[in-house]
Amino acid sequence: MICRGSAGTRRFEKPPGAIRIWQGSSATTSRNDAPPDANTYETSDPPMPERFKARILQHLSHEKYTPSLTAQLAEDLGVDEADMDEFQTAVAQLADAGQVLVSEADRIALPPLGDELVGVFRRNPRGFGFVIPQDPKAHGDLFIPPDSTLDGLTGDIVRAKVRRKRGRPGGPKFEHVGEIVEIIERKQSSFSGEVRKTGGQWLIFPDGKALTNPVIVRDPAAKNAHEGDKVVFELVVHPEGSTLGEGVIIKVLGAAGEPDVETQAVIEAYGLPGEFPEACIEQTREVTETFEEEVERIVASGRVPEDREDLRDQLIITIDPPDAKDFDDALSIARTSGGWRLGVHIADVSTFIKQGTPLDEEATIRGNSCYLPRLVIPMLPELLSNGICSLQEGVPRYCKTAFIQYDDDGNVSGQGFASTLIKSAKRMTYLEAQALIDGDIKEARKHAKTEPHYTDEIIDALKMMNTLSQRIRDRRRKRGMIHLELPDVELIFDDTGRVIDAEPEDNAYTHTLIEMFMVEANEAVARLFEDLGVPLLRRVHPEPTPGEFGDLHEFVKVAGYRIPKSPTREELQSLLDATAGTPAAPAVHFAVLRTLTKAIYSPNLIGHFALASDAYAHFTSPIRRYPDLTVHRALGEYLEHTKNGRERPQGAKEKRALGLRMRDAPNCPDEQTLREIGMRCGRTEDAAEGAERELRNFLVMQLLAEHIGAEFPGVVTGVSNAGVFVRLDKYLVEGLVRSEDLPVPPNRPGRWRIDPRSGALAHEGSGRSYRMGDRVAVIIGGVDLSRRQMELLISDEEAKKREGVGKALKLGGGAGGGGLESTGAAGFDKVTTGAQRRSKKSKSRDKNKSKKDHRAEQQKKRRR
Repeated sequence: MICRGSAGTRRFEKPPGAIRIWQGSSATTSRNDAPPDANTYETSDPPMPERFKARILQHLSHEKYTPSLTAQLAEDLGVDEADMDEFQTAVAQLADAGQVLVSEADRIALPPLGDELVGVFRRNPRGFGFVIPQDPKAHGDLFIPPDSTLDGLTGDIVRAKVRRKRGRPGGPKFEHVGEIVEIIERKQSSFSGEVRKTGGQWLIFPDGKALTNPVIVRDPAAKNAHEGDKVVFELVVHPEGSTLGEGVIIKVLGAAGEPDVETQAVIEAYGLPGEFPEACIEQTREVTETFEEEVERIVASGRVPEDREDLRDQLIITIDPPDAKDFDDALSIARTSGGWRLGVHIADVSTFIKQGTPLDEEATIRGNSCYLPRLVIPMLPELLSNGICSLQEGVPRYCKTAFIQYDDDGNVSGQGFASTLIKSAKRMTYLEAQALIDGDIKEARKHAKTEPHYTDEIIDALKMMNTLSQRIRDRRRKRGMIHLELPDVELIFDDTGRVIDAEPEDNAYTHTLIEMFMVEANEAVARLFEDLGVPLLRRVHPEPTPGEFGDLHEFVKVAGYRIPKSPTREELQSLLDATAGTPAAPAVHFAVLRTLTKAIYSPNLIGHFALASDAYAHFTSPIRRYPDLTVHRALGEYLEHTKNGRERPQGAKEKRALGLRMRDAPNCPDEQTLREIGMRCGRTEDAAEGAERELRNFLVMQLLAEHIGAEFPGVVTGVSNAGVFVRLDKYLVEGLVRSEDLPVPPNRPGRWRIDPRSGALAHEGSGRSYRMGDRVAVIIGGVDLSRRQMELLISDEEAKKREGVGKALKLGGGAGGGGLESTGAAGFDKVTTGAQRRSKKSKSRDKNKSKKDHRAEQQKKRRR
């Protein structure tokens, strides 16, 4: 059994600069006709200052910002002359709302911070923390010293007093620090952990990092808990400073370390949902029965409802992981006189789940499906997601379809939409489809999950899709799509669910093919609603401000590169291309990823920076994401007003009139409602991602706990005075080599400290150093399963290789690896856009080995 890892490579993209919609030659133009000339496309009308507002606020909130002229601000943000009116409108609107102050001398700054703020607390294991203001663009995060955290835990909503103190040399004149004075709302009420008896006292050692110290439990026998049990508990006395908290056990899950027990512990700790309410199950049965009766009538009569377009005679295929069950997207393609017509067919979930029904209310709570190792917690009951909403081979299914017309270069030349009835002609896996594209039918049959029969029409369609997707990819890369190359692995499990190995994920280009087409469909829908002026729940990714590039700028300068203080997407991509294929690539690409802000759901017209997209939304996965379902409902409203897309509005006046009518429809919520949906879905997305990441890390750490003393290759991903962080190549988990454990030659006393010029962790006596991107060989020194942490040691052979190297080392130039050079290298094989690669995942075994004896032995060897 194989589980696909979640630490995978990522991708982002962009549409053309001018938003162009295929209008057709008349109000009844068929979407299957060839598009008219390019001069019938129209650009969107009004300027949208919203896309500048977030960037302005982010820039002004940076700690080193000093009030400057608005003209200078425009220059710092790279505002073009063509966008200057929009920028000035954004400044005026922010000033009117009191979010910025503009002086009589035309200098712009944020308002004074005030005496208090409310925000979300993030606690560091070392005791201090930060309050992220509820308006995250205002003044940045507030530092909370260790003695001022009250009893706040990560995720709590808190009120903090703000005070000023003198800044550090080289920094701003004053800095803000805070003191938490009130816990307004606790994010987490229950936790999981292992019961142990220590020094005659019963303690619970909490899982993860939300609680940094053990918790006292007075009477574990009340719930029949025994030493070594995994339990769920609530805090009755919160920890404060060095004082331990106290908890009460509310549930005993079983023996710690057992796969199912650890999975349930993560589910409980992250508040993930359990079984569906009976009302949802009953509604699922009803809509399934109704749909099956409709299909029987359609098949018997040959008549399709007027609000559906019948595509059952078209060649439509699905390409998915080998173990997929919820096939929510399918593709078709046809050659036209001027290029291609692509059909992206998405399961029409909105037909079955109406607003206000039990299924809708439950989907609202869940927000998204959660893919844990070997367990899927679905947003919809499996009878829907794996049944009538799954585009299975040879079965009629309802879809919402985006038709996109391309010229020979892969540029969008038109688009249309419809509610459709399809019948997938072939289900394929990624490797199967790739083999057919490569002309290897024998290899394709090895990866088939259905009858391996391939017609010439299927193979021709795959090759056309391959050609078109590559031209789309090239067009996007030229226009600024950021192409991150981050490794990914598949975990392999035995029959009991324990991790036994890991292997690199397959690098078939068909992953990218699917992702390109899904992003194109997502953009097409977002462009439509921007053109209509109708609010939509978008997937937005704000552009980083110049201040946020500070750490990256310094890092790449050490590596011998020069990027501007506010690099463009193209300049970032040049850096990524130059490092691709070198030992330093993972460190550089992760550094870029850390610089980028997280994409969120919002109705704001901010665009998607990493995708270089002016208009982007999630449309292609309504089975597993609630935001996509809201987009489907809004698209359904558009299709209802346009006779299933056959009578589209012509010209700006008709579009605005249709947009005004749609704004009053219940399926087109206002911006405030969409904003609330986006925030709620953002929280469930964070919980799902956190749960998957934590359980995956635990399972890999559990395997590595059985290999104390084993040696693995890795790459340095960070350095601090505490030591060197190394990520293991094979498992993509990170551990720490503490400074006191770093090897040094005999009779070379000295401290390890950060060299401010090189950014390396350097030894004063010997000149040895470690930098981000260095290749190293490390030994597993110890594993703390409760904290999901691992301690590493530099291997003896690695230490010998570094004798006399010292300051001559360049970034990425550790033993055996070429340094990070200024000449470019070939890019990695694949990237991803966020189209999830889903497969089953898993668990492992706990041996809780100690590292002390092994560490002592290694130190003795080095001294000898």
